[in-house]
Amino acid sequence: MSDEMIHLINQARAQAKRDQWKRFISGKVVVRILLLTIILGAGFAGFRSYNKSQQQKFSEILHQSLINQQIGEIEKAKENLKTIYEAQSAPSGVKSLASLRYAALLLEEGKKSEAAKIYAEVNDCNSCDDYVKDLAGLLAVKVWMSDEAEVKKEDLSARIEKIENASKLLRHHIAEQRAFLEMQKNNLEKSYQIFESISKSPEGSQALKSRANDGLKIVVSKGFEPKVEVKTAEKSEEIK
Repeated sequence: MSDEMIHLINQARAQAKRDQWKRFISGKVVVRILLLTIILGAGFAGFRSYNKSQQQKFSEILHQSLINQQIGEIEKAKENLKTIYEAQSAPSGVKSLASLRYAALLLEEGKKSEAAKIYAEVNDCNSCDDYVKDLAGLLAVKVWMSDEAEVKKEDLSARIEKIENASKLLRHHIAEQRAFLEMQKNNLEKSYQIFESISKSPEGSQALKSRANDGLKIVVSKGFEPKVEVKTAEKSEEIK
């Protein structure tokens, strides 16, 4: 057999070995992908099942808290709600509602700082319903406004404004509280500007705008003189 023939045979054998190794590797990769897919699928199914069971579990506790509250078992209702509030695995929807009710019970006991802390936590929840978040923010602000120690703090206006800016549905209601705070601190110009912004906004209810107009009158009654716009003055001159 010629050297050339032997060389060709050796090349063919080497190629066959390489092809066999590639098929082996490819087979292992396919098997690994299939195994990974099965594991991920099973994990996702297990996760969904776990979430469903947690939703059912904490919904039942929330329902029981309503029953306890209705029959006058306030302490038991409070414990039910506290259980949900402190649970790391409670679904955000159930937990946010339970937290609001738990904070309300604490507020009835005069525990303003604890209630405000819970309201602020719900307001900071990224996975919670927008209205629930905004409501929690508004409630936190109202609790702060009813607390003399909080009102005296220099950063209160900034904290309220931060919640206001992040709000989607109750922004003007929160702004109204900030306007009252500025009025209370005798920052009449700033208070007037906030009330004016609310009254002129295309958003917001008529009742809110009416309150804002009343707020403008109160600020003026305290001695603030609104600046007259130049255009308005020019029009007055033309009329004369």
